Amino acid sequence: MIDGIITPAIRDIDYLAPSAPYPMIPSGITVHENSIYRYSIPTDEQPTLIIADYIPDYNGNFIKPGHYELALSDDKEFLYLIESKEPIAIIPVFKLAENEKELKKYRDKQTLTKSEKKQLKKEEKKKKREDKFNKIIDAKYAKTGATLPKRDYEHMEASIEYIKEGGYYLIRYEKGFIRAWGAIKAVW
Repeated sequence: MIDGIITPAIRDIDYLAPSAPYPMIPSGITVHENSIYRYSIPTDEQPTLIIADYIPDYNGNFIKPGHYELALSDDKEFLYLIESKEPIAIIPVFKLAENEKELKKYRDKQTLTKSEKKQLKKEEKKKKREDKFNKIIDAKYAKTGATLPKRDYEHMEASIEYIKEGGYYLIRYEKGFIRAWGAIKAVW
């Protein structure tokens, strides 16, 4: 390089790509269009629990520090600690809370007041308009074969903390309107 001039022989390949006789991607498939990415299981189905300490049990086994997926069982009696789609621990739920007001709003639309019914109609019109645009976007994604992004956001959170007084780890699970608490007795 002399005085900031780059000779054609040393130019970056990205600089020459538009004028190259062959495409940059010979197969025509980009990385994220590969079937491994297109048909994989979404990673944001359950909240992620971050464990910072080793948690031993009575048999001498322990849960290693790391990132785990925390899932609530269908009957809402257990929390599953999952690593690589394999359950590591099953934790009993001692407290379960559902936001009844929000659940009732979704489950029972017959007992609404006039103002709530008006608000619901506005939301339904807005939903129809969004659905119309989503159909157009879906058609465009179908042409390219790309995976659709997730549209509806659902609040998810998982946390763990050590309680000295009882000598246990308190685990809190929250997804949507459901909250559950479980505990793991610390064995030292």
